[in-house]
Amino acid sequence: MELFLFWLFGSFLVLMLMGVPLAFSLFMSTFLSMALASDVTPVLAIQQILKGVDSFPVLAIPIFFLAGDLMNKGEVSEYLIRLCMCLIGWVRGALAYFTVIVAMVFAGTTGSSAAEAAAIGSVFIPNLIKRGYGKAFSVALVACSSVIGIIIPPSIFMIIYGSFGNVSVSAMFIGGVLPGVLFGISLMLIAFIWSKKYDYPREMETMASKEEIIAALKKGIWPIGVPVLLIGGMVGGLFTPTEASLVTVIYTLAITMFLYKTVKLRDLPHMLQQTAMGAAIPLFCLATAGAYGYLLAYYNVPDYVGEAVISVTTNPHLIMLFIILSFLVIGTFMDGVPAIIILLPITQKLAEIGHFNPLHIGLVVCCTMALGLLTPPYGLCTLISCAIGKCKLEDALKPLIPMFGLLFSVILLIAFLPDVALWLPRLLVPKLVPATPM
Repeated sequence: MELFLFWLFGSFLVLMLMGVPLAFSLFMSTFLSMALASDVTPVLAIQQILKGVDSFPVLAIPIFFLAGDLMNKGEVSEYLIRLCMCLIGWVRGALAYFTVIVAMVFAGTTGSSAAEAAAIGSVFIPNLIKRGYGKAFSVALVACSSVIGIIIPPSIFMIIYGSFGNVSVSAMFIGGVLPGVLFGISLMLIAFIWSKKYDYPREMETMASKEEIIAALKKGIWPIGVPVLLIGGMVGGLFTPTEASLVTVIYTLAITMFLYKTVKLRDLPHMLQQTAMGAAIPLFCLATAGAYGYLLAYYNVPDYVGEAVISVTTNPHLIMLFIILSFLVIGTFMDGVPAIIILLPITQKLAEIGHFNPLHIGLVVCCTMALGLLTPPYGLCTLISCAIGKCKLEDALKPLIPMFGLLFSVILLIAFLPDVALWLPRLLVPKLVPATPM
Protein backbone atom coordinates (compact mmCIF):
# COMPACT_ATOMS: atom_id res chain seq x y z
CA MET A 1 0.00 0.00 0.00
CA GLU A 2 2.73 2.46 1.01
CA LEU A 3 4.83 1.55 -2.03
CA PHE A 4 1.85 2.07 -4.31
CA LEU A 5 1.06 5.51 -2.87
CA PHE A 6 4.74 6.42 -3.12
CA TRP A 7 4.74 5.68 -6.85
CA LEU A 8 1.31 7.23 -7.46
CA PHE A 9 2.00 10.54 -5.73
CA GLY A 10 5.78 10.62 -6.07
CA SER A 11 5.94 10.00 -9.81
CA PHE A 12 3.16 12.52 -10.40
CA LEU A 13 5.00 15.19 -8.41
CA VAL A 14 8.32 14.51 -10.17
CA LEU A 15 6.70 14.64 -13.61
CA MET A 16 4.95 17.91 -12.78
CA LEU A 17 8.23 19.44 -11.53
CA MET A 18 9.88 18.34 -14.80
CA GLY A 19 7.31 20.38 -16.71
CA VAL A 20 5.39 17.43 -18.19
CA PRO A 21 1.83 18.53 -19.13
CA LEU A 22 -0.76 17.69 -16.48
CA ALA A 23 -2.71 15.13 -18.52
CA PHE A 24 0.46 13.21 -19.42
CA SER A 25 1.68 13.37 -15.81
CA LEU A 26 -1.57 11.80 -14.63
CA PHE A 27 -1.41 9.17 -17.39
CA MET A 28 2.22 8.18 -16.76
CA SER A 29 1.99 8.15 -12.94
CA THR A 30 -1.11 5.95 -13.16
CA PHE A 31 0.65 3.39 -15.37
CA LEU A 32 3.90 3.47 -13.39
CA SER A 33 2.15 2.84 -10.08
CA MET A 34 0.04 0.06 -11.56
CA ALA A 35 2.98 -1.63 -13.27
CA LEU A 36 5.49 -1.40 -10.39
CA ALA A 37 3.48 -1.47 -7.18
CA SER A 38 -0.06 -2.69 -7.77
CA ASP A 39 -1.99 -5.90 -8.41
CA VAL A 40 -4.35 -4.02 -10.73
CA THR A 41 -3.81 -4.78 -14.41
CA PRO A 42 -2.87 -1.78 -16.59
CA VAL A 43 -5.67 -2.79 -18.95
CA LEU A 44 -8.09 -1.54 -16.31
CA ALA A 45 -6.52 1.92 -16.60
CA ILE A 46 -7.40 1.98 -20.30
CA GLN A 47 -10.96 1.04 -19.44
CA GLN A 48 -11.18 3.82 -16.85
CA ILE A 49 -9.72 6.35 -19.30
CA LEU A 50 -12.39 5.47 -21.84
CA LYS A 51 -15.06 5.49 -19.15
CA GLY A 52 -13.98 9.00 -18.13
CA VAL A 53 -15.20 10.50 -21.41
CA ASP A 54 -17.92 7.96 -22.26
CA SER A 55 -20.62 10.01 -20.59
CA PHE A 56 -23.65 11.80 -22.02
CA PRO A 57 -23.26 14.93 -19.82
CA VAL A 58 -19.56 15.23 -20.77
CA LEU A 59 -20.64 15.53 -24.41
CA ALA A 60 -21.82 19.06 -23.54
CA ILE A 61 -18.25 20.30 -22.99
CA PRO A 62 -17.09 20.58 -26.64
CA ILE A 63 -20.53 21.86 -27.67
CA PHE A 64 -20.40 24.70 -25.16
CA PHE A 65 -16.87 25.44 -26.39
CA LEU A 66 -18.37 25.92 -29.87
CA ALA A 67 -21.06 28.25 -28.49
CA GLY A 68 -18.37 30.36 -26.85
CA ASP A 69 -16.35 30.52 -30.09
CA LEU A 70 -19.47 31.63 -31.95
CA MET A 71 -20.10 34.40 -29.43
CA ASN A 72 -16.51 35.56 -29.68
CA LYS A 73 -16.34 35.41 -33.46
CA GLY A 74 -19.76 37.01 -33.72
CA GLU A 75 -18.57 40.12 -31.82
CA VAL A 76 -21.51 39.78 -29.45
CA SER A 77 -19.68 41.77 -26.78
CA GLU A 78 -19.83 44.87 -28.98
CA TYR A 79 -23.65 44.84 -28.95
CA LEU A 80 -23.70 44.19 -25.21
CA ILE A 81 -21.39 47.16 -24.66
CA ARG A 82 -23.70 49.42 -26.66
CA LEU A 83 -26.66 48.28 -24.58
CA CYS A 84 -24.79 48.81 -21.30
CA MET A 85 -23.62 52.21 -22.55
CA CYS A 86 -27.18 53.35 -23.01
CA LEU A 87 -28.36 51.99 -19.69
CA ILE A 88 -25.58 53.04 -17.29
CA GLY A 89 -23.06 54.96 -19.40
CA TRP A 90 -23.71 58.14 -17.41
CA VAL A 91 -22.52 56.49 -14.15
CA ARG A 92 -18.95 57.14 -13.01
CA GLY A 93 -16.80 54.09 -13.72
CA ALA A 94 -19.40 52.71 -16.12
CA LEU A 95 -16.85 50.82 -18.23
CA ALA A 96 -15.80 48.80 -15.17
CA TYR A 97 -19.44 47.85 -14.57
CA PHE A 98 -19.77 46.95 -18.27
CA THR A 99 -16.88 44.55 -17.89
CA VAL A 100 -18.54 42.63 -15.07
CA ILE A 101 -21.99 42.63 -16.68
CA VAL A 102 -20.72 41.42 -20.06
CA ALA A 103 -18.69 38.70 -18.30
CA MET A 104 -21.84 37.53 -16.51
CA VAL A 105 -23.74 37.31 -19.80
CA PHE A 106 -20.82 35.63 -21.57
CA ALA A 107 -20.75 33.07 -18.76
CA GLY A 108 -24.05 31.78 -20.12
CA THR A 109 -22.37 30.53 -23.28
CA THR A 110 -18.70 29.67 -22.80
CA GLY A 111 -18.68 27.47 -19.69
CA SER A 112 -14.94 28.15 -19.62
CA SER A 113 -13.26 30.92 -17.63
CA ALA A 114 -10.05 30.74 -19.69
CA ALA A 115 -11.99 31.31 -22.91
CA GLU A 116 -13.90 34.13 -21.24
CA ALA A 117 -10.71 35.78 -19.97
CA ALA A 118 -9.32 35.81 -23.51
CA ALA A 119 -12.55 37.02 -25.11
CA ILE A 120 -13.49 39.68 -22.54
CA GLY A 121 -9.90 40.73 -21.91
CA SER A 122 -9.09 41.41 -25.55
CA VAL A 123 -12.08 43.77 -25.75
CA PHE A 124 -12.09 45.48 -22.34
CA ILE A 125 -8.51 45.62 -21.04
CA PRO A 126 -7.18 47.94 -23.81
CA ASN A 127 -10.27 50.16 -23.52
CA LEU A 128 -10.11 50.31 -19.72
CA ILE A 129 -6.44 51.29 -19.83
CA LYS A 130 -7.11 53.85 -22.58
CA ARG A 131 -9.85 55.44 -20.48
CA GLY A 132 -7.49 55.85 -17.51
CA TYR A 133 -8.57 53.00 -15.25
CA GLY A 134 -5.04 51.86 -14.49
CA LYS A 135 -3.35 48.83 -16.00
CA ALA A 136 -3.25 46.73 -12.79
CA PHE A 137 -6.91 47.41 -11.92
CA SER A 138 -8.05 46.64 -15.48
CA VAL A 139 -6.20 43.33 -15.56
CA ALA A 140 -7.40 42.28 -12.09
CA LEU A 141 -11.02 43.20 -12.83
CA VAL A 142 -11.11 41.19 -16.07
CA ALA A 143 -9.40 38.20 -14.43
CA CYS A 144 -11.86 38.15 -11.53
CA SER A 145 -14.86 38.74 -13.80
CA SER A 146 -13.87 35.86 -16.05
CA VAL A 147 -14.08 33.27 -13.24
CA ILE A 148 -17.84 33.88 -13.22
CA GLY A 149 -17.79 31.88 -16.47
CA ILE A 150 -17.26 28.71 -14.48
CA ILE A 151 -20.07 29.42 -12.00
CA ILE A 152 -23.04 30.85 -13.89
CA PRO A 153 -24.38 28.05 -16.12
CA PRO A 154 -23.18 26.44 -18.21
CA SER A 155 -20.11 25.38 -16.25
CA ILE A 156 -17.56 22.74 -17.22
CA PHE A 157 -16.70 22.22 -13.55
CA MET A 158 -20.35 21.54 -12.70
CA ILE A 159 -20.76 19.14 -15.63
CA ILE A 160 -17.72 17.19 -14.40
CA TYR A 161 -18.73 17.20 -10.74
CA GLY A 162 -22.33 16.25 -11.50
CA SER A 163 -21.33 13.47 -13.91
CA PHE A 164 -18.74 11.84 -11.65
CA GLY A 165 -20.39 12.68 -8.33
CA ASN A 166 -23.87 11.40 -9.18
CA VAL A 167 -25.45 14.83 -8.68
CA SER A 168 -27.96 16.37 -11.07
CA VAL A 169 -26.12 18.65 -13.51
CA SER A 170 -29.34 20.62 -14.04
CA ALA A 171 -29.64 21.26 -10.30
CA MET A 172 -25.99 22.32 -10.15
CA PHE A 173 -26.48 24.70 -13.09
CA ILE A 174 -29.46 26.33 -11.39
CA GLY A 175 -27.63 26.38 -8.05
CA GLY A 176 -24.72 28.22 -9.67
CA VAL A 177 -26.85 31.21 -10.68
CA LEU A 178 -27.04 32.91 -7.27
CA PRO A 179 -23.33 32.47 -6.37
CA GLY A 180 -22.41 33.78 -9.82
CA VAL A 181 -24.62 36.83 -9.37
CA LEU A 182 -23.12 37.43 -5.90
CA PHE A 183 -19.65 37.25 -7.46
CA GLY A 184 -20.70 39.87 -9.99
CA ILE A 185 -22.22 42.16 -7.35
CA SER A 186 -19.04 41.88 -5.26
CA LEU A 187 -16.86 42.95 -8.20
CA MET A 188 -19.19 45.84 -9.01
CA LEU A 189 -18.89 46.95 -5.39
CA ILE A 190 -15.09 47.01 -5.79
CA ALA A 191 -15.50 48.92 -9.06
CA PHE A 192 -17.73 51.45 -7.28
CA ILE A 193 -15.16 52.02 -4.52
CA TRP A 194 -12.26 52.32 -6.97
CA SER A 195 -14.28 54.67 -9.21
CA LYS A 196 -14.95 57.02 -6.30
CA LYS A 197 -11.38 56.82 -5.05
CA TYR A 198 -9.63 57.39 -8.38
CA ASP A 199 -12.33 59.47 -10.11
CA TYR A 200 -12.83 57.12 -13.05
CA PRO A 201 -14.66 58.66 -16.02
CA ARG A 202 -18.24 58.48 -17.21
CA GLU A 203 -18.87 57.18 -20.72
CA MET A 204 -21.76 59.59 -21.35
CA GLU A 205 -22.46 63.02 -19.91
CA THR A 206 -26.22 62.46 -19.71
CA MET A 207 -28.62 59.52 -19.72
CA ALA A 208 -29.40 58.06 -23.13
CA SER A 209 -32.66 58.99 -24.78
CA LYS A 210 -35.57 56.59 -25.03
CA GLU A 211 -34.92 56.14 -28.76
CA GLU A 212 -31.25 55.28 -28.16
CA ILE A 213 -32.15 52.71 -25.50
CA ILE A 214 -34.73 51.05 -27.75
CA ALA A 215 -32.24 50.92 -30.63
CA ALA A 216 -29.61 49.31 -28.39
CA LEU A 217 -32.13 46.83 -27.01
CA LYS A 218 -33.07 45.59 -30.48
CA LYS A 219 -29.69 43.90 -30.90
CA GLY A 220 -28.16 43.92 -27.43
CA ILE A 221 -30.96 41.99 -25.73
CA TRP A 222 -30.50 38.78 -27.73
CA PRO A 223 -27.34 37.43 -26.03
CA ILE A 224 -29.09 37.72 -22.66
CA GLY A 225 -31.54 35.15 -23.99
CA VAL A 226 -28.92 32.39 -23.78
CA PRO A 227 -28.87 31.94 -19.96
CA VAL A 228 -32.63 32.54 -19.85
CA LEU A 229 -33.13 29.80 -22.44
CA LEU A 230 -30.81 27.42 -20.59
CA ILE A 231 -32.39 27.83 -17.17
CA GLY A 232 -35.94 28.00 -18.50
CA GLY A 233 -35.52 24.86 -20.58
CA MET A 234 -34.05 22.82 -17.74
CA VAL A 235 -36.60 24.05 -15.19
CA GLY A 236 -39.43 23.28 -17.61
CA GLY A 237 -38.01 19.81 -18.28
CA LEU A 238 -37.67 20.57 -21.99
CA PHE A 239 -34.07 19.39 -22.24
CA THR A 240 -31.09 18.07 -20.31
CA PRO A 241 -27.86 20.09 -19.91
CA THR A 242 -26.32 18.24 -22.87
CA GLU A 243 -29.34 18.96 -25.04
CA ALA A 244 -29.23 22.54 -23.73
CA SER A 245 -25.71 22.87 -25.15
CA LEU A 246 -27.04 22.08 -28.63
CA VAL A 247 -29.90 24.53 -28.18
CA THR A 248 -27.35 27.17 -27.14
CA VAL A 249 -25.27 26.57 -30.28
CA ILE A 250 -28.33 26.78 -32.54
CA TYR A 251 -29.53 29.96 -30.83
CA THR A 252 -26.06 31.56 -30.93
CA LEU A 253 -25.60 30.53 -34.56
CA ALA A 254 -28.94 32.10 -35.46
CA ILE A 255 -28.21 35.50 -33.89
CA THR A 256 -24.62 35.72 -35.16
CA MET A 257 -25.36 34.56 -38.72
CA PHE A 258 -28.78 36.07 -39.39
CA LEU A 259 -29.23 38.94 -36.93
CA TYR A 260 -25.71 40.36 -36.54
CA LYS A 261 -24.36 38.77 -39.76
CA THR A 262 -20.88 38.65 -38.22
CA VAL A 263 -20.41 34.89 -38.78
CA LYS A 264 -20.38 33.49 -42.30
CA LEU A 265 -20.97 29.94 -43.45
CA ARG A 266 -17.35 29.72 -44.63
CA ASP A 267 -16.18 30.46 -41.06
CA LEU A 268 -17.74 27.32 -39.60
CA PRO A 269 -15.19 24.64 -40.70
CA HIS A 270 -12.32 26.57 -39.12
CA MET A 271 -14.36 27.21 -35.95
CA LEU A 272 -15.22 23.51 -35.66
CA GLN A 273 -11.54 22.66 -35.99
CA GLN A 274 -10.61 25.19 -33.30
CA THR A 275 -13.35 23.87 -31.02
CA ALA A 276 -12.14 20.29 -31.43
CA MET A 277 -8.57 21.29 -30.59
CA GLY A 278 -9.62 23.44 -27.64
CA ALA A 279 -11.94 20.80 -26.14
CA ALA A 280 -9.41 17.98 -26.60
CA ILE A 281 -7.19 19.30 -23.78
CA PRO A 282 -9.78 19.26 -20.95
CA LEU A 283 -11.27 16.01 -22.25
CA PHE A 284 -7.87 14.27 -22.17
CA CYS A 285 -7.30 15.61 -18.65
CA LEU A 286 -10.74 14.33 -17.76
CA ALA A 287 -9.95 10.85 -19.10
CA THR A 288 -6.59 10.44 -17.37
CA ALA A 289 -7.83 11.95 -14.11
CA GLY A 290 -10.62 9.38 -14.11
CA ALA A 291 -8.11 6.52 -14.04
CA TYR A 292 -6.02 8.25 -11.37
CA GLY A 293 -9.08 8.85 -9.19
CA TYR A 294 -10.19 5.24 -9.66
CA LEU A 295 -6.90 4.01 -8.16
CA LEU A 296 -7.34 6.29 -5.15
CA ALA A 297 -10.80 4.84 -4.56
CA TYR A 298 -9.62 1.26 -5.22
CA TYR A 299 -7.02 1.50 -2.46
CA ASN A 300 -9.49 3.18 -0.06
CA VAL A 301 -7.50 6.41 0.17
CA PRO A 302 -10.72 8.40 0.91
CA ASP A 303 -11.34 6.19 3.97
CA TYR A 304 -7.84 6.84 5.29
CA VAL A 305 -8.29 10.58 4.80
CA GLY A 306 -11.69 10.43 6.48
CA GLU A 307 -10.29 8.56 9.48
CA ALA A 308 -7.46 11.10 9.74
CA VAL A 309 -9.93 13.99 9.74
CA ILE A 310 -12.18 12.29 12.31
CA SER A 311 -9.18 11.80 14.58
CA VAL A 312 -8.73 15.59 14.60
CA THR A 313 -12.33 16.87 14.54
CA THR A 314 -15.92 15.91 13.77
CA ASN A 315 -17.14 19.51 13.73
CA PRO A 316 -18.95 20.01 10.38
CA HIS A 317 -17.85 23.65 10.14
CA LEU A 318 -14.18 22.70 10.49
CA ILE A 319 -14.59 19.89 7.96
CA MET A 320 -16.18 22.33 5.51
CA LEU A 321 -13.33 24.78 6.05
CA PHE A 322 -10.82 21.97 5.48
CA ILE A 323 -12.49 21.10 2.15
CA ILE A 324 -12.48 24.73 1.02
CA LEU A 325 -8.85 25.35 1.97
CA SER A 326 -7.76 22.05 0.38
CA PHE A 327 -9.32 22.91 -2.97
CA LEU A 328 -8.06 26.47 -2.73
CA VAL A 329 -4.48 25.27 -2.28
CA ILE A 330 -4.75 22.60 -4.97
CA GLY A 331 -6.29 25.12 -7.35
CA THR A 332 -3.11 27.19 -7.20
CA PHE A 333 -1.16 24.30 -8.79
CA MET A 334 -3.61 22.27 -10.83
CA ASP A 335 -6.44 22.73 -13.32
CA GLY A 336 -9.89 22.33 -11.81
CA VAL A 337 -11.11 19.48 -14.05
CA PRO A 338 -8.61 16.80 -12.95
CA ALA A 339 -8.51 18.19 -9.40
CA ILE A 340 -12.26 17.71 -8.99
CA ILE A 341 -12.19 14.16 -10.37
CA ILE A 342 -9.13 13.05 -8.40
CA LEU A 343 -10.39 14.44 -5.09
CA LEU A 344 -14.06 13.60 -5.61
CA PRO A 345 -13.99 10.32 -3.62
CA ILE A 346 -12.24 12.06 -0.73
CA THR A 347 -14.64 15.02 -0.91
CA GLN A 348 -17.66 12.73 -0.85
CA LYS A 349 -16.25 10.85 2.14
CA LEU A 350 -15.73 14.10 4.05
CA ALA A 351 -19.22 15.27 3.02
CA GLU A 352 -20.61 12.03 4.42
CA ILE A 353 -18.79 12.62 7.73
CA GLY A 354 -20.01 16.24 7.90
CA HIS A 355 -23.57 15.31 6.79
CA PHE A 356 -23.44 17.83 3.93
CA ASN A 357 -25.99 17.93 1.13
CA PRO A 358 -24.32 16.48 -2.03
CA LEU A 359 -25.54 19.36 -4.18
CA HIS A 360 -24.39 21.95 -1.64
CA ILE A 361 -20.86 20.54 -1.35
CA GLY A 362 -20.65 20.32 -5.17
CA LEU A 363 -21.46 24.01 -5.53
CA VAL A 364 -18.92 24.95 -2.84
CA VAL A 365 -16.19 22.89 -4.54
CA CYS A 366 -16.87 24.35 -8.00
CA CYS A 367 -16.89 27.93 -6.71
CA THR A 368 -13.68 27.34 -4.76
CA MET A 369 -11.92 25.82 -7.76
CA ALA A 370 -12.96 28.87 -9.77
CA LEU A 371 -10.81 31.00 -7.46
CA GLY A 372 -7.88 28.73 -8.29
CA LEU A 373 -7.93 30.34 -11.73
CA LEU A 374 -6.80 33.57 -10.05
CA THR A 375 -4.04 32.40 -7.73
CA PRO A 376 -0.45 32.01 -8.99
CA PRO A 377 1.44 29.98 -10.06
CA TYR A 378 -1.41 28.29 -11.99
CA GLY A 379 -3.83 31.25 -12.01
CA LEU A 380 -4.75 30.83 -15.68
CA CYS A 381 -7.22 33.73 -15.86
CA THR A 382 -4.78 36.08 -14.13
CA LEU A 383 -1.94 35.06 -16.45
CA ILE A 384 -4.09 35.48 -19.58
CA SER A 385 -5.27 38.92 -18.44
CA CYS A 386 -1.71 40.00 -17.56
CA ALA A 387 -0.51 38.91 -21.00
CA ILE A 388 -3.26 40.87 -22.76
CA GLY A 389 -2.68 44.00 -20.63
CA LYS A 390 1.14 43.68 -20.71
CA CYS A 391 1.10 43.94 -16.92
CA LYS A 392 3.50 42.33 -14.46
CA LEU A 393 1.92 39.76 -12.18
CA GLU A 394 3.20 41.45 -9.02
CA ASP A 395 1.60 44.75 -10.10
CA ALA A 396 -1.76 43.09 -10.72
CA LEU A 397 -1.78 41.48 -7.27
CA LYS A 398 -2.43 44.77 -5.42
CA PRO A 399 -5.98 45.28 -6.76
CA LEU A 400 -6.47 41.51 -7.16
CA ILE A 401 -6.13 40.74 -3.45
CA PRO A 402 -9.19 42.74 -2.23
CA MET A 403 -11.24 41.39 -5.15
CA PHE A 404 -10.17 37.85 -4.29
CA GLY A 405 -11.00 38.46 -0.63
CA LEU A 406 -14.53 39.58 -1.43
CA LEU A 407 -15.10 36.60 -3.75
CA PHE A 408 -13.79 34.27 -1.05
CA SER A 409 -16.28 35.78 1.40
CA VAL A 410 -19.08 34.80 -1.01
CA ILE A 411 -17.81 31.22 -0.95
CA LEU A 412 -17.83 31.24 2.85
CA LEU A 413 -21.38 32.61 2.77
CA ILE A 414 -22.73 29.79 0.59
CA ALA A 415 -20.62 27.22 2.48
CA PHE A 416 -21.82 28.03 5.98
CA LEU A 417 -25.36 29.08 4.98
CA PRO A 418 -26.41 26.16 2.75
CA ASP A 419 -29.92 27.54 2.31
CA VAL A 420 -28.42 30.40 0.27
CA ALA A 421 -26.87 27.96 -2.23
CA LEU A 422 -29.84 25.58 -2.27
CA TRP A 423 -32.65 28.15 -2.31
CA LEU A 424 -32.98 28.45 -6.10
CA PRO A 425 -32.73 24.70 -6.91
CA ARG A 426 -35.25 23.92 -4.17
CA LEU A 427 -37.58 26.57 -5.61
CA LEU A 428 -37.28 25.60 -9.29
CA VAL A 429 -36.31 21.91 -9.39
CA PRO A 430 -37.07 20.45 -5.95
CA LYS A 431 -37.19 16.88 -7.28
CA LEU A 432 -33.54 17.11 -8.43
CA VAL A 433 -32.22 18.31 -5.06
CA PRO A 434 -30.91 15.38 -2.99
CA ALA A 435 -31.89 15.15 0.64
CA THR A 436 -29.40 16.34 3.23
CA PRO A 437 -27.99 13.37 5.21
CA MET A 438 -28.93 13.29 8.88
